[in-house]
Amino acid sequence: MSKIIVYSEEAFEGRSAEFKYDVHNLEEKGFNNAIASIKVIGEPWVAYYDKNFAGKQRVFEEGEYATLEDKGQFSSLKKVTDDLTNPKIQLFEHINYTGRSVTLRNETNLHDIAFSNIASSHKVIGGVWVLYEHTNRRGSQLVSFPGDQVSNYVPLSFNDVASCVRPLLPRP
Repeated sequence: MSKIIVYSEEAFEGRSAEFKYDVHNLEEKGFNNAIASIKVIGEPWVAYYDKNFAGKQRVFEEGEYATLEDKGQFSSLKKVTDDLTNPKIQLFEHINYTGRSVTLRNETNLHDIAFSNIASSHKVIGGVWVLYEHTNRRGSQLVSFPGDQVSNYVPLSFNDVASCVRPLLPRP
């Protein structure tokens, strides 16, 4: 069974809680803006800065995260339960799915295809995708699920900043 274990202090110290299902509001669990380290067993999880899966987000795949660069920021947690096979995303240069577009199936450094810092909207055809502000999976993230159609990155503070995209891959 997939689960996430959260800790109030770095290095898996302090108070802890284990979750196997989505948490819409960490305040109700006593962990709002209080997570400093995380362990993920099984499927990936997405941590959101705001309750009800809103605001900035960060994906955590199976593993241990003893120190979080954005510790004390999370207010909700969502387990990734979507089909991760056959990933496919279409990025568009302008809002409302206009302008130049690229369709991707694999992790891509957008600099390599002359599409870095250009995307303003996207459609996810399959899989769960993570868009990164910088290359090498660094910087702010935008996580998008199957069927998501994001017509405008401006309200998400992500317009013209994506430099790398990758699908989450199924566990072997």
